[in-house]
Order: sequence, then C-alpha cells, then structure tokens
Amino acid sequence: MKKIKIWDVLSILVLIATFIVIFVVFTIFSDPSSSLNPFPPATLIPTIDIPTSTPTLVELPPTWTPMPQITLTPRPTWTLIPTATQLVLP
Repeated sequence: MKKIKIWDVLSILVLIATFIVIFVVFTIFSDPSSSLNPFPPATLIPTIDIPTSTPTLVELPPTWTPMPQITLTPRPTWTLIPTATQLVLP
C-alpha cells in the first residue's frame, strides 16, 4: 500500500479551501446582505411616495408645422475675372 505524503494532505486541504472560498463568494454575490458578507450594503432610506394629480390629455394636440417664408435674396454681384500679372521681386 502507498504511504500518504504530507503534500497529498496539503493539496486536499487547498482544494477544500478553494471550494469553500468559491461557495462564500457566490453566496455574497447572489445575496449581498447575507450574514457571510463582512461589508453588507448600507440600508437605504425609505422614500415617501406622495400621490399627485397629474392632468393627462385625452388626445394629442395637432402638430403645427411652420410655413416657409418667402424671402427675396439679393442678386449676386459681378466680380472681376482674375488676370495674369507680373510679379517683380526686389
């Protein structure tokens, strides 16, 4: 029969510890307010829900589309055609 070495025992303990850590992390992830969580979320202050009367329209109003205004644009001005000039550098 084979003799169980210390490394076999330590590897089994590491595997068990890994499964325990995975279980605790999954429990905290699924329920943050569980008793396993060392930093539970703060309790929220309850909000007051005051009912208000909001008038609602029975039907939507017709949409208004502005008509385009006809404006007279000024006629284009005449610009001189460029010509070739001589450039003399000093």
